[in-house]
Amino acid sequence: MSVPIPTATTSVARLPGSPRVVLPVLLLAGVVALSVDVAVSQFCHVQHGGQFAHEFLEHIEPFGQPTGLVIICAALFLCDAVRGRASVRIALAAIGSGLSADVLKLCVARARPYHFFSFTPEEVAGSVWNSFRGLFPLFAGGSKLQSFPSAHSAFVAGFCVALWAVYPKGKWLFVAVAALVAVQRVEGGSHFLSDTLWGAAVGYGFCAILFGENRLARSFARFESAAALRVNNAFQ
Repeated sequence: MSVPIPTATTSVARLPGSPRVVLPVLLLAGVVALSVDVAVSQFCHVQHGGQFAHEFLEHIEPFGQPTGLVIICAALFLCDAVRGRASVRIALAAIGSGLSADVLKLCVARARPYHFFSFTPEEVAGSVWNSFRGLFPLFAGGSKLQSFPSAHSAFVAGFCVALWAVYPKGKWLFVAVAALVAVQRVEGGSHFLSDTLWGAAVGYGFCAILFGENRLARSFARFESAAALRVNNAFQ
């Protein structure tokens, strides 16, 4: 008896949501968040959300780094005979999203919250736009002027959207992980809320390329479905 497996011309993965809806919503949410950026970061800067919350979020943060990605993708590749090959696309989604955010950091200088609150009281109490320090800074100013956008948020958004695309039953777990990593970046003073939302937009946008309706996505689908077909044939 055969099990229902995708054919060689279809994908084991489907992009959640529509880029025409999700991307504008995330970008607009980032713009709206500018109105509360300073207040939210100032609260975190003073309160830190409590010791337990701070330590919990610190333990979540590795999911926004390559270490967690490598372990999870390796496990998927080795343990899932049907969809294991999709771990390649999942890894590329996360890495590509993070690198895309890193490139954007070189185009817009924005002070990280921990650095912003070292500015003069007049600047801090003024407009949120005082956190933006110019265009195309490249590497000038170093990490403290690389708040926009959050590369961790982009990385984990790309990672979790890709996981959702391949394993839709785990969507709420993936959403929770992505949200918690973003919260950690704000709570730790590394990013403003708007940075994390724009980072999530970068991650989703990169996934829209890898999992969308295009030649590249179809090439990945053929690569992934080849293993699925072999499993299907073994059960026939």
